[in-house]
Amino acid sequence: MYHYLAVTCRNLIVMALLHLLMINPAKADNKTDIIWNGVWFTCEFSQRTKAPDDGCYMFDNEGFRVKDGVFSYLEMINSSEHNCRGNKTGHCFKSDKRDILVRESPIGKIQIQPDHLFVRYLGCKQRFSFKESADFFAVIPDKKKCFWASKRHFYVARYSGNLSVKD
Repeated sequence: MYHYLAVTCRNLIVMALLHLLMINPAKADNKTDIIWNGVWFTCEFSQRTKAPDDGCYMFDNEGFRVKDGVFSYLEMINSSEHNCRGNKTGHCFKSDKRDILVRESPIGKIQIQPDHLFVRYLGCKQRFSFKESADFFAVIPDKKKCFWASKRHFYVARYSGNLSVKD
């Protein structure tokens, strides 16, 4: 039961993070649009506030796509990787995997500022800052304001392989 609640809570937070929608009417600058356009996945071996020790070489099976200001949730569905956290086969994949198959769920428009973003979820608005490192971005809550927000840092990196979307 505890494992189910932990997974449910994690999914809730990931989905909240993925609802980066229409909070601040100011448009992000061109550089920010260029940086965030693309396909991103969370780092499999990061911990609550600790960056992954593998440089984000292993991705979690959940990610997102930003394309022309539209944000979509992605779930990678064709992994057979065995080296995932908790020994869950298929719940992760190597970041250098050439081709992946995903399910995509459009979320809506995204507006990100050069050094922060906002998440509105379940009627509460939470600010997150992000910091770039050599291998990934850390997305960090500024302070705990929303009941659904934890102190967890989200570590994400760009996927540069080929993406196929299952209809």
